[in-house]
Amino acid sequence: MQPDLTAPGVDILAAWSEAVPLTETEDDTRVVSYNIISGTSMSCPHATGAAAYVKSFHPTWSPAAIKSALMTTAFPMSSENNIEAEFAYGAGHINPALAARPGLIYDAGEIDYVKFLCGQGYSPKQIKLITESNTKCSEVMNEAVWDLNYPSFALSTTPGDSVTRVFHRTVTN
Repeated sequence: MQPDLTAPGVDILAAWSEAVPLTETEDDTRVVSYNIISGTSMSCPHATGAAAYVKSFHPTWSPAAIKSALMTTAFPMSSENNIEAEFAYGAGHINPALAARPGLIYDAGEIDYVKFLCGQGYSPKQIKLITESNTKCSEVMNEAVWDLNYPSFALSTTPGDSVTRVFHRTVTN
């Protein structure tokens, strides 16, 4: 489910082009250098800054390791205050201070994603297009979607049915 995380994105004081009216209407002649803005355009820079902050503590970490640190240390969000529940905010609200020292992390490299794509039935041509690698599925062990070393887990079933699934993950310190 997406998104994996939430970040500040509502009522953010941000730089504003003086070429654009304050209210973005033709009859508004006011010119300002800053405006209060909301949306993913405001949330994304916060998440990017948090990732850069974590990277400054762990310069050798992969993007997957940094994402894991952000996800596993996020503040859980209450479904009482968020009617969309976890389908709207994933692991929770980013907490950069905790993410800098997460303890254990889930890491994944290119070969992990190639195995995942092979397990999903991608052709060698499709894999090369995505990864720019000549790796063939016959050279790696195929993995199913639930085997990708990723910090979130998902499983669906029909109402009333019982289901059991073992998720394999590797964590590193």
